[in-house]
Amino acid sequence: MAYADGCYVGKRVKLELLSPDEIRQIHESTLDVIENVGVMFYSQKALDVLEANGATVDRKTTVAKIPGEVVERALSTAPHAFTLGGRTPEYDLPLDGEHIYISSDGCGVSYRDPATGEVRSSRKEDLVNCARVVQALDNVSATSAVVSAQDCPVQSRVLHEFDACVRNSAKHSIVVSIKEDWEARSLIEMAASLAGGRDELRERPTFTAIICTVSPLHQERFGMDLALTLAEAGIPVSFYPMPILGATGPVTIAGSAVVNNAEFVSGAALVQLAHPGAPVIHGGGPTAMYMNSGAYASNSPEAILIRSVQGHMADFYGVPAWYGAGATTAKEPGIQSAYENAIAMFMAYANGADVTFGTGLLDGSRILCLENMVVDDEILGMVKRILRGVEVSDETIARDLIVKMGFKGDYLFDNHTRKHVRELWQAKLGETGTYEGWKAAGARSTVEKAQDKVREILAAEPIGFPDDLGREFDAIIAAAEKQSV
Repeated sequence: MAYADGCYVGKRVKLELLSPDEIRQIHESTLDVIENVGVMFYSQKALDVLEANGATVDRKTTVAKIPGEVVERALSTAPHAFTLGGRTPEYDLPLDGEHIYISSDGCGVSYRDPATGEVRSSRKEDLVNCARVVQALDNVSATSAVVSAQDCPVQSRVLHEFDACVRNSAKHSIVVSIKEDWEARSLIEMAASLAGGRDELRERPTFTAIICTVSPLHQERFGMDLALTLAEAGIPVSFYPMPILGATGPVTIAGSAVVNNAEFVSGAALVQLAHPGAPVIHGGGPTAMYMNSGAYASNSPEAILIRSVQGHMADFYGVPAWYGAGATTAKEPGIQSAYENAIAMFMAYANGADVTFGTGLLDGSRILCLENMVVDDEILGMVKRILRGVEVSDETIARDLIVKMGFKGDYLFDNHTRKHVRELWQAKLGETGTYEGWKAAGARSTVEKAQDKVREILAAEPIGFPDDLGREFDAIIAAAEKQSV
């Protein structure tokens, strides 16, 4: 069975958060903002492309005002479905509306020791361990630069982060914190080696790049230059706006949803105008803040709702949806991290997300906690089962069986039960026995059992990585470091 089949949900349960008229209203407001307010593009390459396609460009202010018909024409060329490649086809992830995935999160700066709870600055070895945990979990489908490899040279850090991910997991990889064109070229060279060539990479891209926009309505130079370089190579780009309600966007959910959508749409339109058919993903991590403290509120109800609006807009444009869910503000694994992440994940997938980014970080996406990733894996297993919904057919209604059993209630030993019993979701961490049995087994908490799982994974033999590829990666990184000096 292909790995992605384990993430198959088919025609999933969905919430109708917005009506078709409300979705259309957000879309039309988005077009109005892009055409009449404009978006700041600091990239001269981007301004050249936009101006050549009918946008009004002010080179002094870098504001581009793109006519609505140009935007809609550009978006019509975006592919509706494509595949994210794993190191081997077994781990390919089809983005087709019938699968859901979660990746590890990104851009954290600290690591929490599973045994002691001590928090320290993050290192490349933490990415290695995270990738190994991702590889071992059934429901986490992609690895990423979850924390910064702060012990590696700044000029090659993103390459070391990618290296740690793909050497230690055969799953798809997410690249964040990429800044320079030469980094993109080196990453493409590494990924092409992994895929077997440039054409193979275009067919099965082995990494996705997350390009953050700057709210409100800014597209920074590095991001747009990178988006154009990556799109030319066939690398999927997830534009990732992060407006904050009441700070860098209107305090109302619908208002900030327009800002969020305008940043995605303007970036996606640029890429499609330059490279029609390039894979783009409606991404983003819009959020709120606690007004009494100014703290980041990644999983407040309003933050979850605005990300849910994103899913509806992605469906409207017919592109995959990829947005933040799981970045709990809890400071340690436990009740708060579980309920925040569970609600965020369910709402994400029930409102159209194909991929969420991500799991593994505490403290509002700052501290890597491997045991929390194990708990999230269990949560997502439950969410996937709920989203598959209820199958109604002659076989599942089982009328003849009900007639046969009558008032006996002896279903346990019937063939029908044996046929379908493995379809029932099974807990791996959660307690399902008696209180006495739990006490007798040591009364271990869910977090303690998750810590045991992390230790078990890291004690096991890591997956192999071809020696020739390893040498090639080392050479690409060394060359990049010389070039950047």
